[in-house]
Amino acid sequence: MSDWPVYSRKQWIKAVNLSALLGYLAVVGVPSVLNANPGGIIGGAILGVPFALLCCWVVGAPILKRFMQKEITWISAACWGAAIATVLATMSIAIGRYSGWRQSNNPNFNSRIGGDGYVRSIDGILTPYGWQVLAQNTLLFIATGAVIAIVVKWMVGKPAAFKND
Repeated sequence: MSDWPVYSRKQWIKAVNLSALLGYLAVVGVPSVLNANPGGIIGGAILGVPFALLCCWVVGAPILKRFMQKEITWISAACWGAAIATVLATMSIAIGRYSGWRQSNNPNFNSRIGGDGYVRSIDGILTPYGWQVLAQNTLLFIATGAVIAIVVKWMVGKPAAFKND
């Protein structure tokens, strides 16, 4: 038999909720402040916070429940934070590219989306520049997930109990 520290249900709930709130602040709050629109944090919270909570409880909570059965190291927290962010990013990209493909098949749909002086998407299909922007944003999102996991580990603290095996 071996004993190892485990996290309590209360710590698990705190971890999931903190992940959602920090994720919302990172995805909506930082860009709002950088664009000199701090009111966007409050305005976006009406839909953003419930959506962040839903994503974290559907995707992150089951992973965290399993992961928090043993004490978490700083490196494993960062790795799992990046992994959860990768799952969320993959789902988002799949939905976005499926939507773009459907738009490209619609003869009544015509669009040209750009930014920074370059076209990112034509009729729902990404241009090479659009793929580059998507890749950069995805990597930034994954790195943010790793940082959020480290902050959550720090805020949750040490395991609350021991589990006998």
